[in-house]
Amino acid sequence: MANATWTPPPLPDPSTLRNPLPFEPFPLIHIRIGKVRPVFKRGTTSAIYKTPLSGPVLITTGGVLGDEHAYEPHRSPDKAVHHYSSSHYPKWQEELPASAHLFKPGAFGENLFSAELDETNICIGDKVAIGEVVLEVSEPRSPCYKLNHRFEVKNMANRTQTLLRCGWLYRVLTPGVVNPGDTIRLLERPCPEWTVARVMFYLFLEKNNAPMMTQIVALPALGTEIRDRFQERLDKGMAEDQDGRMYGGAGDKMDTWNEYRLVEKRKETSRICVFVLEAVDSVDVVPVEPGSHVRLKLGGKLVRAYSVVGGTSRRFELGIAFDAGSRGGSKYMHEEARVGDVLTVGRITASFPLAREADRHIIFAGGVGITAFLVALTHLDKMNQRYELHFAVAEEVPFADRLRAFGSRAKIYNKSLAQRLDLSAVIGRADPATHIYCCGPSRLMDGVKSAAKSFGVPDSSLHFEEFTVTTSGDPFTAELKQSNKVVEVGPTQTLLDALKAAGFEVDSSCEVGNCGTCRVDVCAGRVEHKGTGLNEEEKEEGAMLSCVSRGIGRIVLDL
Repeated sequence: MANATWTPPPLPDPSTLRNPLPFEPFPLIHIRIGKVRPVFKRGTTSAIYKTPLSGPVLITTGGVLGDEHAYEPHRSPDKAVHHYSSSHYPKWQEELPASAHLFKPGAFGENLFSAELDETNICIGDKVAIGEVVLEVSEPRSPCYKLNHRFEVKNMANRTQTLLRCGWLYRVLTPGVVNPGDTIRLLERPCPEWTVARVMFYLFLEKNNAPMMTQIVALPALGTEIRDRFQERLDKGMAEDQDGRMYGGAGDKMDTWNEYRLVEKRKETSRICVFVLEAVDSVDVVPVEPGSHVRLKLGGKLVRAYSVVGGTSRRFELGIAFDAGSRGGSKYMHEEARVGDVLTVGRITASFPLAREADRHIIFAGGVGITAFLVALTHLDKMNQRYELHFAVAEEVPFADRLRAFGSRAKIYNKSLAQRLDLSAVIGRADPATHIYCCGPSRLMDGVKSAAKSFGVPDSSLHFEEFTVTTSGDPFTAELKQSNKVVEVGPTQTLLDALKAAGFEVDSSCEVGNCGTCRVDVCAGRVEHKGTGLNEEEKEEGAMLSCVSRGIGRIVLDL
């Protein structure tokens, strides 16, 4: 993602944005509709996620039957149907590789898409027939801040209008039924001088050209909202502030992903590097909490989560081990990331916090698993709480200087020196007020679980941070509310795989529970949540990760 660093291209010559040749007839692929639902962050709703319809579709003067709008002014006859050019999607993927997996036909919430049309060859007032239905081009779409959230790019709405890739809206002159495969054809073009792109040029770019605005407000087919906006500019002699629409209010801003610059990269051991990241834009400075992780977008659509080992929301550190079997994350950071690079970084989230009710903390770490606890150890030490660390390494000791500061409470077991960690001896000293934490290889995790069980330590006092997520489990049933279908998910199958096998388009990226791309909404039922791609608030609101999380028994999804 590139936000603050984005340099817009030179403005186009508006004289080139007129008098296009009439387009040739082409077939309708399908029509899409969406329901209003909670999206992105608490309090935000949208119908931008639209699904394709098969078979006959009724289009009324209010739009496609069943299509909804969360924003009241969008429920207007001038905005009945939204069309977007699918030819833009490859451009977006190239320009914004970190969000490339999100750019595919339908992603802008359009009812119609086609590669044959774009803003430069469709004009205000064009009468377009689809089967027996007649539509009239009324206005360009005015992009809003919800696009920033949809594509995880802080200035997506601004980019969309600056590049004249907003799509356009129709009013319905003749309602009726359309079918996939019906021919889309041009019936009439009364205003060839005024393509949608040319109107957008004066709406979004050259906003104070009075002679051009005077011509635009005289266009008979222009939508009322856009006409009023131009007329207000003429009356006041100045353009309106567009930031509210493009970025929203304080609570609407897209803060899921931000830009950070890699300002330092240093070797901690032969396998572990420390990466220091600093925010490009101003952010609220808060300390990193114990057990925090952060997600990084790396080299395109690759998303990985790493423990934060220190710092604040403005400047923080990661400790990342090189994994010979890496699927791309650690390899990218160790071999390709360079000081000065700008990375796309998610919110710092405390996914593995300390238990507040504990009077004593026993922490087990193995290898790079120590990164899950460095902030927690500093916090415990500062708060004078009872704790002990038992850290097993093969040979090299990462973060040795930091660990020395904890004195005898940090015990290191070096395999190369024949030092052995006796789990039973340590866990046997735990009392009912003790909580036990572990992050490391599966052998260590399994050993802690076994020893804790032998001493009767309750599961509520055990906390594990796993390097990988196990996706198998008991079979379950997913009922799809909108589609009136039922999908059975087998014991070794993920919900994501089951949905795709059933023909559903579900966005996905990392497929190990880190990125949150594959989230689906749960209307009813219990979920066994896995992965780090959702925060607790999102889980409470009914979201789940289809790539790793599992339903229990029967769940109902809003699909």
